[in-house]
Amino acid sequence: MAGAFVALALAGLGGFTIYGPAKIDLRSPPSTSAELGNSAVTMVSPDDPAGVRSAVAAMDVPDAQRIEIERLALSRNRQLGWIVFTDSMDPDGDVVAIESGGLIQQVVLTKAWTPVAVLFSTGSPIAVTGVKDGGGGGITVALATRSGTIPLKILSPGEKIEVMP
Repeated sequence: MAGAFVALALAGLGGFTIYGPAKIDLRSPPSTSAELGNSAVTMVSPDDPAGVRSAVAAMDVPDAQRIEIERLALSRNRQLGWIVFTDSMDPDGDVVAIESGGLIQQVVLTKAWTPVAVLFSTGSPIAVTGVKDGGGGGITVALATRSGTIPLKILSPGEKIEVMP
């Protein structure tokens, strides 16, 4: 009996070695202007399951919520997209919060691009709220698009602006 168990276990391991684990196709967030859309939000098509999975994987949410977000996006009940943030002046530790689709994500602004995956409903704005003014002089934020960087109004902590997808 023990010999049969060992043989089955080895056969199972052999199959795993031959076929390997299932591969999940994930893509990197947008990193060049050519990968961005013309507006503030670069849409992720619900016809692109790997793109949807990649955006959902980038969200800092519990697994149960991640599954629900993916379901909503693939069923076209909500949309997913990327907003790419940067500091429009000197990177001094400014922080903004992005609120969309019931999720709030915080971003420390730097000169490097910081892509943030967002869930939203068509026609609903995405809120960008100033959280922390790093070095004084206001929270300086810009959004990257295919056409270039769009500086937003300089924010104070607690001040909110809306971005339309």
